[in-house]
Amino acid sequence: MVTTIVNNIFLVNAPAGSGKTTKIKSMITSSRIKYPNNNILCITYTKRAAEELKKDIESEDIQISTIHSFLHQFLKIYFRKKEIIDLYFEIYNDQIQKSIINKEEKENITRKNQKYIDKFGDLSLDFIKTNVDQIYYNETSYNHLYFGGLSHDDLLAFSALLFDKFPKIRKRVTQKYQEIFIDEYQDTASKVLKMFYDAVIESNSTLYLLGDKMQQIYSSYDGTFEEEFKTLNRNINLETNYRSIPDIVRLLNNIYNDKNYEQKYSKENRLLEPNHAPRVIFTNDIESRLELEQENYPEALLLYLLNQQRFDSIGAGQLFFHTKRLKKYSNNNQPSAVDVMTDNTNGNTDPLYRLLFAIIKLLTYYGDSNLGRITNHLRNNKNIFNTSKCTIASRNDINELDESLNKLLKEYQKCEKIKEFLEVIKEDTLFNANYFDEIDQEYGDLLDVKLEQFRALKLYLDNPRVSTQHGVKGESHDSVFFIAADSIRHSPFVYMHTFLELWTKVDLTLESIESFYYEYVMWIDETIEEIGCKASDINSGILKEKSEYLEGRINELCTHFKENPIFLNLCVDDYNKYLENKLVRNIKKCFKKNKVYAVLSAFRLFYVGCSRARKNLTIFIERSNVEAFYDEITAKLKNIGFDVEDDTLTY
Repeated sequence: MVTTIVNNIFLVNAPAGSGKTTKIKSMITSSRIKYPNNNILCITYTKRAAEELKKDIESEDIQISTIHSFLHQFLKIYFRKKEIIDLYFEIYNDQIQKSIINKEEKENITRKNQKYIDKFGDLSLDFIKTNVDQIYYNETSYNHLYFGGLSHDDLLAFSALLFDKFPKIRKRVTQKYQEIFIDEYQDTASKVLKMFYDAVIESNSTLYLLGDKMQQIYSSYDGTFEEEFKTLNRNINLETNYRSIPDIVRLLNNIYNDKNYEQKYSKENRLLEPNHAPRVIFTNDIESRLELEQENYPEALLLYLLNQQRFDSIGAGQLFFHTKRLKKYSNNNQPSAVDVMTDNTNGNTDPLYRLLFAIIKLLTYYGDSNLGRITNHLRNNKNIFNTSKCTIASRNDINELDESLNKLLKEYQKCEKIKEFLEVIKEDTLFNANYFDEIDQEYGDLLDVKLEQFRALKLYLDNPRVSTQHGVKGESHDSVFFIAADSIRHSPFVYMHTFLELWTKVDLTLESIESFYYEYVMWIDETIEEIGCKASDINSGILKEKSEYLEGRINELCTHFKENPIFLNLCVDDYNKYLENKLVRNIKKCFKKNKVYAVLSAFRLFYVGCSRARKNLTIFIERSNVEAFYDEITAKLKNIGFDVEDDTLTY
């Protein structure tokens, strides 16, 4: 069957180093010249990306924002309408009732319910309905259901429902915007892609999806847009790598292993030579070998798999550990602990980090003796600082401000713990005392962390030389040290060494493992839905009842994938084990999606980590972790373009 191509919706492949941000700016500029009356919308995945795109682009006809910001602004005119509020309660009715009843007597829900009663005098579904006169985006990871507040995830889900249910809303998008860009499409939720696809497909507007599936670092995209991807216009491609020298580009092409996505090196880089060929070092003491290599390449970027390793290495490990343990940053919520720890702008959503970064900025301006910037900074952060300090009417006012800032600097340098520092500045008239109410008991253990860890974080942000393989998209360095490791117990799950072993047995491409994963997950989800409970809730009674169905489904699955080498290497043993011994623990293993996804993630991260290098790339692998397939992985690595060194060998 021939797929009909949608001519006004483009999939623009933008692999590592291809200048995607520059291309988007160029396309917007060209459009403004050619069609000066057009309105343009550009959706980015992060606020930081939005700010980067806004540089050099100034026009009221061009809107650049995150998807959450756009949907909030675009839909808020509907959020007071009765049919929208009725739909809200239709969707969230059961959740609200469950929270009101609080059958499990959860303490946090009990407190929330009592607080509502204290404020309004009643708590019932009917009362809540009469009290909610509009829906709103609460900009947090949790819904405020009693008040009509939508969380990050639910804003997307509710918006998708509105687009689907009310065609007029969908049509308004293309009436308002003639060109729409979605940056990092691979990290964009399927429901968002579908929203824009359905809005644009029968219109005169044009939609561009830009990104690279190999660089997907979030699990937002779930594979349910794959059929639509097949229909998109692919006439625009960014195939030149402007970042890396020829040796690295050739290596990346070999890792990607797909002729459709091969890159070319740029003319400017074609004659550049590395200090050494791309190399893999097998060692049994990675840290010692790293220290040795850093003597030769002190500016090299260190790529760790886990954020904990990253922050440990810069002296801020406890700061990250206790930030990640906060409820609002657990379970892969957005923003994450890393987001708030590395965002030193006024847009940081965490009250503690926003305060600490605001203080750092203030002290920096003080160190520069820049009175204008000091007063502007105080004024721009009036929720944190006492704005009366912004008024400079006399020399005496300057002296008082100087005295306050000098005192603040000494306390910042002297205080041992974050808690101690907060207690001191809370009493300082430089600050707005009410702001500290936002830093509540939830921060408990985090406040006991030493302030020197935040000082270390500040120094690192001034000159970052350490990152994670997840967090380096868009960055590049002359030299990169990539530390191969697994993440088995904690999210994000990455099975790097399982990937390396699979790589020696299977001619892997991103398309082959990705398409298998999405089909496999669909099978698991359908099976779980038929069983009628979560995989973790399966017990002997349910297993006995569904035994015949499960055996049939498993035989069906094994037959379907009998020639798929990924299934045969990663999954089939779990199913054979269950068929031989029908135990609860065995069937639960069959429904685990993590293994395939963790290998897929490892493939992507291996590529992304390598792609950060402009000239020199070194990968460090613990020899003991690949002992079972050492000869095979050595041959594989040499075959795709690595030099291999083993410091465990003695000659």
